[in-house]
Amino acid sequence: MGLYQLACMTAFVRETAFPAYLRLNAQASGAVIGLFEDSLTVSGQSIRSPRYSLVIERGCDAIEPSALFLAGVLAFPATFRLKVPGMLLGTVCLMVLNLVRIISLFYVGVFFKEAFHVIHVDVWQSLFIFLAILFWIIWAIRASRGAGARPHAAATRSQINLRIAAAHSSAKISVGGTQGHLSRRQNSLMGT
Repeated sequence: MGLYQLACMTAFVRETAFPAYLRLNAQASGAVIGLFEDSLTVSGQSIRSPRYSLVIERGCDAIEPSALFLAGVLAFPATFRLKVPGMLLGTVCLMVLNLVRIISLFYVGVFFKEAFHVIHVDVWQSLFIFLAILFWIIWAIRASRGAGARPHAAATRSQINLRIAAAHSSAKISVGGTQGHLSRRQNSLMGT
């Protein structure tokens, strides 16, 4: 996330990359909305029709949720062979969902103008953070089952029994299992 924040501070990203990406969002969303709306125009970051108009601003771009998703994937103990497809698929899914978000916000503005702010800020922004985390959880579960998981990640999933001798008691721990601490007396009763 820190790298993302640093990139956002550069003049190239602020003045060139983000505006171009926002225009692309407006054009793609406008193309879909244009199938259903007469007299729709897209100019720069604006989508305009006689019924409603939107301007795609910074923050309406799914970049932050994608950065959150990518940070989670990069931090997860898996090989890059598993990370790269996950990063691409998750980011593309979030970007496509952002187009759905923009299109739905246009129609919220057309039909429920008084609810626009609540849907835009409270519902969609929260939903996008939730979706980024959900996509990461789904990816992490699949990656942890994959053949490319790192050995220490695989070890935490398997049933490894460790015996620890302590001064007054014995303990039997099953990493990722159900056994917990057993007293010396319980161990002798169980025959261990």
